[in-house]
Amino acid sequence: MTTESFDHLVAAGPPPDRIAPPSRRLATISAAALQHKDIPPLQFVIDGLIPYGLSLLCAPPKYGKSWMSLDMGLQVACGKPYLRHTTNQCGCLYLALEDGERWLKYRTNKLLDGKDAPNNFHFATTATTLKTGLCEMLDDFMKIHPDVRFLIIDTFQFVRDCAPKKEAPYATDYREVSTLKKFADAHNAALLLVHHLNKRVDDGDPYNMISGTTGITGAADTIMVLTRTKRSDTNTTLSSISRDMGEYETVLTFDSESCHWSVIGNAADIEVEQNRRTYESNPIVRTVKELLTQNPDGWRGTMSDLLAAGLETTGSPLASSPRDLTAKLQALDDLLADDGIAHTRTSHGTGGGKHQFRAIPTVEDIITAPLPDIPF
Repeated sequence: MTTESFDHLVAAGPPPDRIAPPSRRLATISAAALQHKDIPPLQFVIDGLIPYGLSLLCAPPKYGKSWMSLDMGLQVACGKPYLRHTTNQCGCLYLALEDGERWLKYRTNKLLDGKDAPNNFHFATTATTLKTGLCEMLDDFMKIHPDVRFLIIDTFQFVRDCAPKKEAPYATDYREVSTLKKFADAHNAALLLVHHLNKRVDDGDPYNMISGTTGITGAADTIMVLTRTKRSDTNTTLSSISRDMGEYETVLTFDSESCHWSVIGNAADIEVEQNRRTYESNPIVRTVKELLTQNPDGWRGTMSDLLAAGLETTGSPLASSPRDLTAKLQALDDLLADDGIAHTRTSHGTGGGKHQFRAIPTVEDIITAPLPDIPF
């Protein structure tokens, strides 16, 4: 066959009798048609936090994630703000598969604090698994309660099945989460899966701590993770990443008396403020600033002199030796410069040389400084 003949066959396409029936053809849309297609905007049950689709809320055991998910559902059912986010009132189904009615009654009354429970909030303490008809049960419930658009499963593990022997863990995780995501999408609803973190060492990425393979996170629309530097910390970071909303971190605190979560602030702002406080409270910084207050034109001396000044200013040693103090100062040099304090030294290594601290002139200082007398 010549090249021209082959090109002619490719251009002509397959014979009509070889084209698959419509039910088996690949569904496509052109870029031009998609560009002009009217697609409704993304919907939320909690604006900026829980969109329609499938979301994950993950935390270690006993972190308060069940309190958080229950409070979310109650506030959505009541149409009240949650964590400074507005809610879009709708019915809620909470599958509390780890708790009984006694504990749920206590938690609900604790969160409502004397208010009447909403009629559009529903509990279930038992459910089948994905393989044995969970989606069918949820579908039947939503037909009876068409106002329900927020479903919470606490926890994901209770609706999972034993993985087929020959199925890879990733495939199992992705298949199960995808099944629930498809259900949420088909019913135009938000489905929140409460899940655990594992005990792996934190590598700095909170999403890598989620129990299971990346098949779980890969199938989800939105992922939220609660972490602390230490379990005893009062501040908790809520890290969130979403295919529709991007990524952000918020610092929260849990009130053990009211059992409500509340917002402290943006994680980046909190970190900046904490670093500033740590810097300002550093005894070396306090000593240097006191010396510059006493000596506006600058201070010059040895590390032994600075050790003596620190003991007088703070009441405790700044370091164990001049050499140790020199090392600590080197770690502070950039922060001091950012604070408008220049540190120079006439020798390196040991603390035996002279060190000088002076205020770095600002632009305003330079502009307002008197001009020197110039003889004519």
